[in-house]
Amino acid sequence: MGKCAETLFEFVAIRIMDGMDLEDILEIERLSFISPWTKGMFEDTLDSPVAKNFVLEKDKRVIGYIMLYSVEDEAHIMNIAIHPAHRRKGFGVYLVQHIIEECSKDGITDFFLEVREGNTGAQGLYRTLGFSVIGKRKGYYRESGEDAYVMHMSLRKRG
Repeated sequence: MGKCAETLFEFVAIRIMDGMDLEDILEIERLSFISPWTKGMFEDTLDSPVAKNFVLEKDKRVIGYIMLYSVEDEAHIMNIAIHPAHRRKGFGVYLVQHIIEECSKDGITDFFLEVREGNTGAQGLYRTLGFSVIGKRKGYYRESGEDAYVMHMSLRKRG
């Protein structure tokens, strides 16, 4: 990582998501997805005993989030987004890398997610982190009928 990028990340924080973050998260969600999650869906996830939810803050404002479900040694990334004004600056990679490192401390070794077949930008981000396509879910996204790639990354492969 270059010096400029290292400096940029000194001014952000990653912390556990709470209910007070929902308005910022809902704004990012609406700006990011064709079919955004509802407030109720986020609240249900916050209350789930298998969920791990984090926000990325800059200047005390939520600029991104990631939500996972974890069981035993596996985690499934359910939702992730960075505010459009902060994209293409490395925040997505930084957030996912941090969460992988944190989850590995809890014994999680395998990570899964679905990504739109047409979302090549996100696929590229995930590939840089070691994810690879292991399958396809036909018509996974109901609102568009688009297929989803199932991607997987295992820490076991890294040594």
